[in-house]
Amino acid sequence: MGQNLFQIFWTTIKSKFASLVSKIKLWTSWNFVRTRIIGGIRNFFFKLLDVRPKSRDDYYSIFGWLVSKKLAYAIVVLIGVLSLWYIGSTSKIYSKFVESNGMRTYSYKSILLRLAKNKVRIKAKSGYIAYEGTVDKGYATGSGKLYSPYNVMLYEGAFEKNKYEGEGKQYYEDGSLHYQGAFHDNLYEGEGKLFRPDGTQEYVGSFQRGMKEGEGKLYDGGSNLIYGGEFASDRIVYSSLLGKTPEEIRGVYHGDQTLYEEDPDLGGDSVVYLSDIGALYLASSDGGAADDSQKAETVYVLSEEFSSGKETVNTIEGVQALLGDIIYEGNSSVILPEAVAINLLNDEKYVLDGKVDMDSTSNYTDDIVVNGFDEDYTVYVYSFRRGDLIYSFVCKEAGGEFAFYGISDGGSDEEAA
Repeated sequence: MGQNLFQIFWTTIKSKFASLVSKIKLWTSWNFVRTRIIGGIRNFFFKLLDVRPKSRDDYYSIFGWLVSKKLAYAIVVLIGVLSLWYIGSTSKIYSKFVESNGMRTYSYKSILLRLAKNKVRIKAKSGYIAYEGTVDKGYATGSGKLYSPYNVMLYEGAFEKNKYEGEGKQYYEDGSLHYQGAFHDNLYEGEGKLFRPDGTQEYVGSFQRGMKEGEGKLYDGGSNLIYGGEFASDRIVYSSLLGKTPEEIRGVYHGDQTLYEEDPDLGGDSVVYLSDIGALYLASSDGGAADDSQKAETVYVLSEEFSSGKETVNTIEGVQALLGDIIYEGNSSVILPEAVAINLLNDEKYVLDGKVDMDSTSNYTDDIVVNGFDEDYTVYVYSFRRGDLIYSFVCKEAGGEFAFYGISDGGSDEEAA
């Protein structure tokens, strides 16, 4: 009986306080608190942004100008909010959220990045870490590293306003070293080294505007030196071999070479094939010279492309656009160096009218005596002058493409006239 009375009493008390308990639970729930806070902030800003004055008393008079009191108040509050945001974003507490290994991480378009200094990380638009290094006024400036979306380093070294500037290293997309040396405005400039994807050294020397320019050394796939001399617009300056003796040429060209010696009864000319740089030269002696030594009279470039500066062409029309007026054109019987060039090119693919019939004897693999060749083999030749040089392009027929070209010393324009 007593126990039943206690339960009735307890039930009565609970029913009296149930509504109060429910209200306490509601008031202390996070959803209720969040809703009230958000609602309060929203109402505050609604009132704050309602800057339309309703009477003359809602204005301040400043130097004769009437300014809405609510507008002025809104501006002050906005400045305060922005100030608090800036102070908070640059505080140590904020740093804990954005720092990793002692470096802050920013989006590439973050306003705070414009204020950052020293070493940071920068996220690209897609979210990966694209840059790690020093910044100044929002630019990559100083020492840093650039990464691909696959976390492969593409560049490490000096930057200036987001560009490669100074000493650095550039990498292939697989992470292997491509270039090491000086940069200017994102391009190779000054002294540097180029490497192939397999890691072998390709070139060491001077660069200008991203291309080989000036003195340099070229290496084969085994990192063996094959040529050390002049370069221009990323290519060997073949004309620099003109007038040199075979001994002097061997001082700049260190690759494989093959000598073609013409029978003395046919003229006794010598043609030397420089296989590692795709060229050959005609060596003849100057009977009027004191030493009567052989020198490179004409250099032939075994390429169906001709380059001048950044322009590369493969037709006579294109050559004419680069070199100007034609000074000679017509059919011509092949001479020994042309016959050698045609046969070498036909070893790779069919050009002109195929190989030139040649009677030759090999004393050694790199020394061939030419006893005779088909001098009725005809080609079509176009010649152009540029400065002191004559460029002769060998074609199958008039117009169209050329198979290779020769460079010879044509003397000055006055001498030619």
